[in-house]
Amino acid sequence: MTKEECLRSEDMGRYYRVLADTRGLNYDKYFVKGQVLTESDEAYTSHNTRRLDVPEIIEKISTTEYVQEQLKI
Repeated sequence: MTKEECLRSEDMGRYYRVLADTRGLNYDKYFVKGQVLTESDEAYTSHNTRRLDVPEIIEKISTTEYVQEQLKI
């Protein structure tokens, strides 16, 4: 998630919902007339979030319909 996406995202608990970018296409407003101020210093990446360990990964992918179907065979 980029810094810009992070600023317009909503923490839904188990995932983030990134809202649409509703800015106009008048880029002069952002680059000629001034700087856009942002609250976030860094982008959301795998380096600055909690990583799942192996048992958590297994638990997460076990919830998918495809994996459940394959385990029935």
